[in-house]
Amino acid sequence: MRPFLLIFILLATASCARQVTIRYTQRPTEMHSSESLTQVMLVNQSPKIVLRVPETRKGVTNDQSTDGQSKKRQRDARQPAGNDVFYNDNLLYNAIEKELFRQGFSVRDRGLFNEVLDKAMSVDYSKVNGLTNTDLILEWINIDRQVGYKTNVCYETTKRNKQKAIQLPVEFRRLGASVEFKLVYVKTNEVVGTYKLHYTPCTSGCAYEYRGGRLTPIAPRLKIGPYEAVEQDELETFMTNATKQLVQAMR
Repeated sequence: MRPFLLIFILLATASCARQVTIRYTQRPTEMHSSESLTQVMLVNQSPKIVLRVPETRKGVTNDQSTDGQSKKRQRDARQPAGNDVFYNDNLLYNAIEKELFRQGFSVRDRGLFNEVLDKAMSVDYSKVNGLTNTDLILEWINIDRQVGYKTNVCYETTKRNKQKAIQLPVEFRRLGASVEFKLVYVKTNEVVGTYKLHYTPCTSGCAYEYRGGRLTPIAPRLKIGPYEAVEQDELETFMTNATKQLVQAMR
């Protein structure tokens, strides 16, 4: 074979785009429920529960908002500004409450609950048990939307439907997320559960275009620095699934 023909073939092969798959391994959940919770759930399979979230304003519930910061957060998450990505946290809270309702819980209004707490000037839940008519408080402790995931391998499906591993010259990066809760039994002010759940991207595989050692998403995605960011709809689905897992651990 003539040298120039060989060079042409090599260049053509390098520039040829192929569809490949990226996969990451799911990080395990961290769930701990006490014996006290087991007893509570045996007595009442449909307890009254409230989701308590950070920086809740008195009288603000669900999608209502009176301050500029909340309005800023309600921008569409697909509109980045520099390295900032804005998420609508209210949609995440609503996803959790809807799933709790579907799972048979009596979900209390978090805005009214916080009004009672503000008036009581106390975080001792046992002292406001009669005022709130609530059995359990699910406290949103933290959410991390920038949990890094890396891989140096992608996979191409061959004509025989087999997975061929392709080594990447540079690690490919995506962001996942994690969320932490604690569960409090109002009557005794006892923490009866702690839970940390992880959103790992591409556990079932995500499709990319591979060309010349670089990966390009089939559909455009947000980026934070070198990482592809978690989308709003991905977080909402994660919250729904996380709530299902949390309820299973409670019961």
